[in-house]
Amino acid sequence: MHAVILAGGSGTRLWPLSRAAVPKHLLPLGPGGVSLLRATIDRLLPLGATLHIVTVASQAEGCQRVAAEAGLGPDCVIAEPTARGTGPALGLAVRWIAREDPDAVVCSIHADHHIGDAAAYRAAIWAAAGWACATDGLVTVGLTPTYPSTGLGYVALGRIRSSRDWIPPHGSDEQEELSSAAEGLAAFRAAGFVEKPPLHRAERFVADHTHLWNTGLFAWTTSAFVRELRAVAPEVDDALQAVVEARAAGDEERAAQLYGEIASVAIDPLVMEKTSRLTVVQAGFPWSDLGSWADLHEARRDDGNGDGDDNVVIGDGLAVESRRCLVDAGGGRTVAVVGAEDIVVVDTGDAVLVVPAHRVQSVRAVVERLRAEGRTELL
Repeated sequence: MHAVILAGGSGTRLWPLSRAAVPKHLLPLGPGGVSLLRATIDRLLPLGATLHIVTVASQAEGCQRVAAEAGLGPDCVIAEPTARGTGPALGLAVRWIAREDPDAVVCSIHADHHIGDAAAYRAAIWAAAGWACATDGLVTVGLTPTYPSTGLGYVALGRIRSSRDWIPPHGSDEQEELSSAAEGLAAFRAAGFVEKPPLHRAERFVADHTHLWNTGLFAWTTSAFVRELRAVAPEVDDALQAVVEARAAGDEERAAQLYGEIASVAIDPLVMEKTSRLTVVQAGFPWSDLGSWADLHEARRDDGNGDGDDNVVIGDGLAVESRRCLVDAGGGRTVAVVGAEDIVVVDTGDAVLVVPAHRVQSVRAVVERLRAEGRTELL
């Protein structure tokens, strides 16, 4: 088993804390103040998988530093020459892994998610790997929705699969308990994706128990992934193979040129939404993609960092006579919020963000405005 940790992007919805130079996955937002990438590595180590970190070249050094702290070597980092989205990034990783391990089972993991139950999370990944072996297809992990979210993607449930067909991944004796937990998770044929539905559809999905949240946790064998990618985008697979050959020959300049010519695209529309061989494992661990300041507020509160009024204060901050506020005072000065409800205040020293909790998704517009005005020093 190989676990590919996706550690790219800049987390624009967590601006001004998350920047291109210090993206979300390298920030100390994990348990105990570790980076999200380190927290992800620590959660995956008990699987006994070979770990890889896929990132863009500009973030490779930061990812290698975190990997070293966790006891991993620098070769675990697979760097994209330029950012091209999760589709080419995962294709590059799969092609690179297949050079030396053509029978590998590959699990795709996001580096910047908040996980409330590490054991259940590992069981879901283990289950997905087993179904990838059993079906010779692609697998995604879905979560039972706890509310009708309009900001997440959903995967539709088709016919249930028989647990008798599941093949446990190869593991040590210590992972027998993991296999037992994984085997108990239901799996279905996937019947399609719905991205960020309107509220009335999301409410129906929850009420009818017909859809799961799509977590972006995937599994496949290298041969199955290459087969599916070639079926829908042979030009992308040809380009990736050429990139891998150039890189293996030590010609990084040629590899960068070839990779830069690939169109940027996410893995979902590139492959996952087009395959007819997709299984979805139904899991139930507490999860957040930390896609907004509201998500971070909730995750910190769930970790026991809130006060009696559901305020979360980070750094030298105060929330006085206030409720459900997030105050992140990391800019070297005291930040006080008085008599407020449902607001987010973030101070990083060179920028201050104040936004109502229900408008946190609009923070991306600030980044777009700054980029349009050439304020690159704040990005």
